[in-house]
Amino acid sequence: MPRRGAMIRLGLAFLAGLLFPALVFLVIGAAGLFPVAATPRPSHFEARLARLFVRRSVAREARAVVVPAPPQDATLLQGMKTYRRNCAGCHGKFGAHSRWGTTSFYPRVPQFADEGSTLGPAEMFVVVKHGIRGTGMAAWEVNLLDEEIWPVVWFLQRMRALPSEVDRAWKAPPQ
Repeated sequence: MPRRGAMIRLGLAFLAGLLFPALVFLVIGAAGLFPVAATPRPSHFEARLARLFVRRSVAREARAVVVPAPPQDATLLQGMKTYRRNCAGCHGKFGAHSRWGTTSFYPRVPQFADEGSTLGPAEMFVVVKHGIRGTGMAAWEVNLLDEEIWPVVWFLQRMRALPSEVDRAWKAPPQ
């Protein structure tokens, strides 16, 4: 059986091993050595870590959201129009990325016309309504009622399989 002194040294070494990296991280941050410009491409590690934190937070908040019944075609058309008016500038429109949404934001703005969304309806609702701190994603709760946000959410959820009338309107040039 190890001696008490050896156990204490082992415990202190373990604690130092946990605290030292955190202390180095804080010193580097306090010295202003972390890059903060939005235009350079972030490291793979930084991007994955940021996505993980955002996803976990959004998923936690989305648990309290009551998702309404699936939409009718008219609701999807309304969502498409609201998306074009308020979202396409950053998230892209049919057949075209947002030039500045793909180069001037960190993290980069999802281009839904190409990528679709991997968020569920409740998660998307939380993001649209409350925004995401530290990104360019603004909170729309001041500008749109919940009844106006849900059609956008449903449009994004169905973007890959829109009813024919809505699909034609989406692919037609905006008027």
